[in-house]
Amino acid sequence: MPQKALITGITGQTGSFLAQHLLQLGHEVHGTSRSLTNEPWRLVHLGIRERVTLHELNAIVPGRIAEIAAQGYDYIFHLAAESSVANSLKHPTDTVTANVVQTTAWLEAVKNQSPDCRFFNAVTSEVLAATGDPLDEDSRRSATNPYAVTKLASMNMALVFRDSFDLYIVNGLLFNHESELRDTRFVTAKIIYNLCLLAKEPSAPPFELGNVLAERDFSHAEDFARGIAASLQAETPRDYIFASGALRTVKEFFDTAATLLGFQPEWSGDGTDMVCQDSLTGRVLVTINPAFYRPVDEPGKAGNAKRACTHLNWEPNIAFEALLRRMITFQMSRLE
Repeated sequence: MPQKALITGITGQTGSFLAQHLLQLGHEVHGTSRSLTNEPWRLVHLGIRERVTLHELNAIVPGRIAEIAAQGYDYIFHLAAESSVANSLKHPTDTVTANVVQTTAWLEAVKNQSPDCRFFNAVTSEVLAATGDPLDEDSRRSATNPYAVTKLASMNMALVFRDSFDLYIVNGLLFNHESELRDTRFVTAKIIYNLCLLAKEPSAPPFELGNVLAERDFSHAEDFARGIAASLQAETPRDYIFASGALRTVKEFFDTAATLLGFQPEWSGDGTDMVCQDSLTGRVLVTINPAFYRPVDEPGKAGNAKRACTHLNWEPNIAFEALLRRMITFQMSRLE
């Protein structure tokens, strides 16, 4: 009999890849969605829409969450959240509701309705303090924006439920994970989309970025989906970091993608006066807009995924350039 899994946030990029992976493992896959009338285009793109069962959850109602949790799941992967730092700064109260209240409601529902269910809680590298060295699960905690504050609170709540009620709960600390299914409100997908547009349309105007010197640890969301699934298979519940371990600037992400698309990016200026041109044609590709800077942007953080490698036999398989090639191929196909 197949094991039964529920993914909150199944229609997002990571949820969709996780659903695909769980189906490949032979699981029965369910997911929550705010609306059953909107097409889950990522699930459609992966060719798995008809193989998953969706449950509508358009508001954080503890009774509805308890009703869903009581449906006999072996695993619940809680990915649904407000995951944009920019949006969290604009709507901090909504972010608390989405990330703290919702997570607590799911934890309480598991405790009361399905205590044998194994529960994964998606956290973020934003809850770790930058030290200059790769960060592991024991690194000092820090939170410098509402998104990080709420994710740290949800992580701590999960630990309380794990320790107090002897539940199988895992916190997954996810460093930056991108893919061809990423929403363009995130800077990586914004870069790929606009560079593809510039490559396709000679008259397309340059676009704007924020702090291109910010450093991130980039991986592919499909790799993280494998790790997330494996984290609930270990004998003992632990928290895990998922990361590539390599730091790259946003500028390096841009330059690599631009080069793959046939441009020769050449930067001039400093700070907010930086401009990137295609040295082949002199065409301006991107300028800097300080409005896109974060109020507080910590130094770059690389992750140490040794625990996941040791206990889960996990490591990322999709290299940085392969990640960008997949994003470019997808966006070019959408622009055709």
